[in-house]
Amino acid sequence: MAGQSLGGYVLAEEIGRGSMGIVYRGKQIALEREVAIKVLPRSLAKDASYVARFIREAQIVAGLNHPNIVQIYDAGQQNGLLYFVMEYIQGPTLSSLLHIDGSIPQHSAAEYAAQIADALDAAYLERNVIHRDIKPENLMLDRRGKIKVMDFGLARAMGQQKITVAKKLVGSIYYASPEQIWGQELDNRSDIYALGVVLYEMVTGRRPFTGRSLAELSQAITGEELKSPGIFNTELSPGLEQIILRAIARDRNERYRHAAFMAHALRTLDLRTRIAERRQEAVLLRTRPPDIPSRGRTVHPPKRPQVRRPMYLELDLAKSLADQPTAHSPAFPARAASELSLTRVKTIRLPAGNRELSGRNKRRTFWRHLRRILSNN
Repeated sequence: MAGQSLGGYVLAEEIGRGSMGIVYRGKQIALEREVAIKVLPRSLAKDASYVARFIREAQIVAGLNHPNIVQIYDAGQQNGLLYFVMEYIQGPTLSSLLHIDGSIPQHSAAEYAAQIADALDAAYLERNVIHRDIKPENLMLDRRGKIKVMDFGLARAMGQQKITVAKKLVGSIYYASPEQIWGQELDNRSDIYALGVVLYEMVTGRRPFTGRSLAELSQAITGEELKSPGIFNTELSPGLEQIILRAIARDRNERYRHAAFMAHALRTLDLRTRIAERRQEAVLLRTRPPDIPSRGRTVHPPKRPQVRRPMYLELDLAKSLADQPTAHSPAFPARAASELSLTRVKTIRLPAGNRELSGRNKRRTFWRHLRRILSNN
């Protein structure tokens, strides 16, 4: 149907397909606005129950006004085709993110779940609407990272007449609550259960219950012991783990009474701040700034290097003096050589005056006296 016109809209490529219709990217001609157009195929339009569900979905979404619920702009019928026009969300579904990354960081998963809970709470309190098909494929992220709840094709407002679709399971079995499988009357806690399963899958990368057949999967949901999500994600926050376990409790009386309570519990965790603090602590433990000394250790300034006069120069000069005796003091050159060979000792006794020298001036004073004696010779 790409290139065709419906009302004041032009259809482009197909961007989605569900149980209740095909979604196309389109353009509103008058406003040049990019939109999403959901069309009921002609094959399904022959069934009155599908037509009734399609019209009901448009009416339900049009009656909801929430930033986390997709908005509807228009609806109509042309050439036997039913359609309604929604805002175009340019972003991936949670299903796509899980397929690519395997799982979602827990602080992001908690925020996404809180936004979904806000949408479910608004739908139930404002219009008594139960979505009945919460799953990653129906949850989309826009360019600002905000969740949009999509596809209200299986939604039902409490008090409305039931619509039965032959040979059609209401909702996805993987996210169906036990009471939904048992065929009991549903309320908003069924959507809370489905949201808990989605949150479990976001933080672990796997669904809580699996089976090789519909009967085996149904038996697992209604009777199998649930494995804690912390088993598959060892870094999972204990608080977030408790929220997930409460949301998917088999007894719905043990779940959150309203989705708003679950949203509040998720935001109270403040996982993003706590994770940032833990990362900062880990960095401080791994690396210590070089200008901060370790506790319990004294840091001394580096010593100034000392340059010593080469010993071989002194020994060569002393040897030459010893080989040339003088009349003034024939024994002195030998004693001088003896003194020069011991220049590494701390104290030197000069032959003249029996005066002792010590410290850093011993060499300079010794050579001054030696030059004076040699000049007299």
